Amino acid sequence: MEITLSEAERAELVRRTELPHRRSAEKARIILACADGMSNAAVARVVGVQARTVGKWRRAFAAERMAGLEDAGWIGRPKADLVLDDAERRQLTQWARQAKTAQFLALRAKIVLRCAEGGTNQQAAADLGIDRSTVDRWRARFEPPRAVRGQA
Repeated sequence: MEITLSEAERAELVRRTELPHRRSAEKARIILACADGMSNAAVARVVGVQARTVGKWRRAFAAERMAGLEDAGWIGRPKADLVLDDAERRQLTQWARQAKTAQFLALRAKIVLRCAEGGTNQQAAADLGIDRSTVDRWRARFEPPRAVRGQA
């Protein structure tokens, strides 16, 4: 199926290619390449994904235009907000930036700071270039314990 872009859609897709979120940038590059008349296989080689992935986003864009590129809502229970007080934020920032901090401690501090900014653990993992399970683990260890059912 052929993809034809309006000027506004092309401008938005080009903007998205520069976003730090790898997945959004990848989808934008796929649609831009499809609009240039490339086959799914050719787009897959250029972007570095599977042809199935190209077909999926091509169909989604053809059906719903820009709205088709948005990720579906997350399944499951949303994470509680991770809130830091000023002292915690100051200490974590110091550990994350200080050259003499052990690397494992600096990474953990960056994980907690990134989680406190909001978003999902998967987004935090992508931003930091680490596995989501690592973010899950350190976010859970930093969050205060939840009240046990039946206790106030």
